[in-house]
Amino acid sequence: MENIVVYLLKSSALLAVFYGAYWLFLRKETFFNSNRWFLLLGLVTSVVLPLVTFKKIVWVEAQPDIYTFSEQIPVQTATEPQGFEINWYWVLIGVYAVGMLVLLLKFLFDFWHLRAVLKGKTIAQQAGFKLVDVTEKVAPFSYFNYIVYNSELFDQAELAHILAHEKVHCEQKHSIDVLMARIFCIAFWYHPVVWLYKKAMLQNLEFIADSEALKQIEDKKSYQITLLKATTHQNCVAITNPFYQSLIKKRIVMLNTNQSKKRNSWKYFIVIPALLAFLLYFQTKIIAQEKHVIISKGEPKVSVVIDKNTTDEQLKKEAERLKKEHNVKLKFSKVKRNSAGEITGIKVEYNDGKGSKGTSQYNGDEAIEPIQIYQNEKGGFTMGTGKTERRYAYAYHINEDGNLDASDNEDNEDVVVEIEAPEAPEAPEAPEAAEPADVPNRPAAPAKISKKIIIKGDKKDKAAMRVIVNGESIDIDPDKIIAELDPIIIQSLSNLDDIHLDIDSKDINKITRDAMRQARDAMKRSRVEIRKSMDERQASEEDLASAKKEIEAAREEIKQARLELEKSRAELEKLRTESKKKK
Repeated sequence: MENIVVYLLKSSALLAVFYGAYWLFLRKETFFNSNRWFLLLGLVTSVVLPLVTFKKIVWVEAQPDIYTFSEQIPVQTATEPQGFEINWYWVLIGVYAVGMLVLLLKFLFDFWHLRAVLKGKTIAQQAGFKLVDVTEKVAPFSYFNYIVYNSELFDQAELAHILAHEKVHCEQKHSIDVLMARIFCIAFWYHPVVWLYKKAMLQNLEFIADSEALKQIEDKKSYQITLLKATTHQNCVAITNPFYQSLIKKRIVMLNTNQSKKRNSWKYFIVIPALLAFLLYFQTKIIAQEKHVIISKGEPKVSVVIDKNTTDEQLKKEAERLKKEHNVKLKFSKVKRNSAGEITGIKVEYNDGKGSKGTSQYNGDEAIEPIQIYQNEKGGFTMGTGKTERRYAYAYHINEDGNLDASDNEDNEDVVVEIEAPEAPEAPEAPEAAEPADVPNRPAAPAKISKKIIIKGDKKDKAAMRVIVNGESIDIDPDKIIAELDPIIIQSLSNLDDIHLDIDSKDINKITRDAMRQARDAMKRSRVEIRKSMDERQASEEDLASAKKEIEAAREEIKQARLELEKSRAELEKLRTESKKKK
């Protein structure tokens, strides 16, 4: 629903851009046929361009996952029933639909009226044209190959002028332009510019017919008198090309205007910067992708990384490269993608010919995680993330006195875990640390405060750790949860003097500082995104102000057009008076 509203707003803005370019730069030029195609292009562009989107991928650092441990039980609170709320989006859609329905019925009525005019009439064929001589007092008009006129209202010379004019409409299929203009008025009836756009299209069609007809007529003055005479017969069918059109003065002025110079053709390209800006700011979808960093003792010399955005062509090239350079057979099959083009299912098979081979298949609704086929330390090939972790176990627990204590695990052994795709095997749990013996002269604490927290991690570089709270374990990275463990570990270290830890407090402070530094970096990135959102909002407000100015200019043009019409009528009355005096 919201997408429909956004689409209509974007299309309306493009219509305003094309009409503004025409009104400011092209309406006084005599490139009538070029103007016709420019205005038609504006209609097509306004409905197609909002549907075109481009994707721009921005790589960002992976954000740490934050785990919050809480012993509080969530309490459900009863929510009061909300009162009736008006969905304004539905209201707007309803008003829009009603307006479309009314204009569509009017459109169908005009077809019925045209059929009523043609029904039962004698049709004369002439060089592919269908001439219909009627008795009704209607202005001459054409509809595709039909030319309708009342021969009793004009003499032979005037009728020849009218037929020459209407034949141009038929030959160049101007009825298509008229129907497109009407359809757009139905679809964008709420937009004032679309009505001005339709008027400009119809007026330009008359300019084309006038200029082409004059090439066959020697007496330009008599043709102009025919235009004035036709103004007395203002009844016409709305969906046709009537010989009479309002603003006759403008048509006469254009008939006597010198041809525009070809160098003025540059004006047709004035809309290109506006269209490019529209695509850049409104039709470019920015997709943030997290960087997946593979940590190992040494980066693999040879690797192929497949992620959700890898194309079929890239899959083929990587397989060919690995075969050519290292004689490793790599095959991808059963590739499935979602509507966004992301890989959700794939089968990967590899064989290096030296005993290292494997097959993995992924299939699901979510996009796949990155897959790496890489050369390991022994020279063979392996599939997975290429990361080997060495973990060493430490046990931190709160003893019976409520004090924090630490001890190594009983076996004091390294635990090596190979992470492989599609699912990394869970690291074996090291034996829990033995409870320390009772300390003399230390009072016993109540049993209810006995709590055990075990953190297992690499003794050297603090790689991924396992946190065990009362027997329940979660594998996480200490850098990701240090901020959550601060209230438990850091505060306890500062309050207790009789604790002996194998990890130096400087290391803990360093981890804390690293975590805070990461938090500050995340806040900086958030500020950039907020600033970007504010800039986009300001740009939208500026576009709205510009649109308001264009509407005011259009209203002023309507006012001027009315004045010109009054002047034309006054001149016509003056000509009639002079004609009567001469008679």
